[in-house]
Amino acid sequence: MRILQIGLIAFLVFSCTPNEKEEVESKEKTIQSEDTEIIVSEKDVVSKRDGSTIGERIDGPANIRNSPNGEVLYELNDDVLIETTKLVDGWYQVLVYSTIEFDDVNVGSIQKDKAIIVGGKKVGKVLKTHDVSTGYNQDFAFASLYGYTHKDNIKSETIIENVFINKIASQGRKRGDWKAFIKDFKLERDAIEYKNLKTFYNYENSIDDPSPGFRLVLLFDNDELVGWLHSREIDQKIEHTKTLELIYNYAVTFYNDYPEKDQKGFVKHMNEWIQSVD
Repeated sequence: MRILQIGLIAFLVFSCTPNEKEEVESKEKTIQSEDTEIIVSEKDVVSKRDGSTIGERIDGPANIRNSPNGEVLYELNDDVLIETTKLVDGWYQVLVYSTIEFDDVNVGSIQKDKAIIVGGKKVGKVLKTHDVSTGYNQDFAFASLYGYTHKDNIKSETIIENVFINKIASQGRKRGDWKAFIKDFKLERDAIEYKNLKTFYNYENSIDDPSPGFRLVLLFDNDELVGWLHSREIDQKIEHTKTLELIYNYAVTFYNDYPEKDQKGFVKHMNEWIQSVD
């Protein structure tokens, strides 16, 4: 659903440990891959690593397998940033992009003992030769490394839904109360145009969809949190709220003090918008 966007550049920059900083050229890049042309715009490139969580990180070192409880394909070091799908039976499907030589783009596989390189840093090692998809632009080539890892190999405090629930229980609803959360997960702003809502959001994974939709969107009205749109399950035992289902497995949760007519209007607006961009 996301137009001209994929998290490739962010992962190539941010998958190092929190104290590492890498300067990245901030210009529009076109990346050729086996199946599609991917456009990465300037807004998708952040100039340096600043210690933010951003997304799920490995509690490692950790093995990445070809299936749940399957053969080990590669290992990742501690704190490596990855993409994940929703949790299924205790396992996440994951993705990390490794820089490779241009000569390896057409090989179609990545060899055992090869270092996994992200942002110029070694973040892991290939343990079994296996097939990969590859891509390139004028500056670098990459391999997309897929696999599965157990939930215990992901730092729970880097899962945005976990942190969100803790914040809901421990802090207020004013936008200022959420400033640190927005910064830590590098949420972008102005996702949705509906009435006077101010929105901050991140995207789903590009494993399920190379042009992903929203994962979590914070909804503020008059600088107060009135609700949140979400694609993954969030504990709904939050007092004074109501959850409404949208199409394509989305849901939105509103506080009861946000007018009911505006809640229904938002659902209608989002369902129409989702269909228009899919």
